Amino acid sequence: MLAVRAGDASAFEELMTRNQSKVLSMLVHFVDSRVQAEDLTQEVFLKVYQAREAYQPTAKFSTWLCRIVHNCALNAVRSKKRKPELLFSGVENDEEGGRIEDNILAQSGYLPTRQYDRDEQREMVQIALKSLETRQREVLLFRHFEYMDYEQIAEVMELTPEAVKSLLCRARRRLAEILTPYMQEGNLPQ
Repeated sequence: MLAVRAGDASAFEELMTRNQSKVLSMLVHFVDSRVQAEDLTQEVFLKVYQAREAYQPTAKFSTWLCRIVHNCALNAVRSKKRKPELLFSGVENDEEGGRIEDNILAQSGYLPTRQYDRDEQREMVQIALKSLETRQREVLLFRHFEYMDYEQIAEVMELTPEAVKSLLCRARRRLAEILTPYMQEGNLPQ
């Protein structure tokens, strides 16, 4: 980032190459739309470039970058609440009226029950995560998907490490409350 600050264009390209997938992954979890996350990823790197001259290496670059991701994600979530959008997917049905995805799976002969069960469990966790308060969801994502420590999360979210621990504890407890009925033995997919 210091080379980017000094005006090295190839350094910025390298910075983007190294961090783009991580930024995209975080944003997909925050906004739950890959298309929107891709747009926001571009916005994040635009903001990095615009802020390059003001960058001060007082913290790790990854923490500074996560702060920008955090702010972009929050702005997108707030904007989405103010202006909900309707998403139209591409072609959903083929000429015979069936879903294209179903036909591809059927033709491949790959319709395993285990894949369905994993998809169902993943979907339940995603639904549970979406139902959390935004800050609770963020702290869980930073801790368990980005493997950030309490101090890094505190810096990104502008909280104290103790507040992060408390927020994380409440988020885990709430997630457990939501998922417990689903995960009870009788409700687990076979």
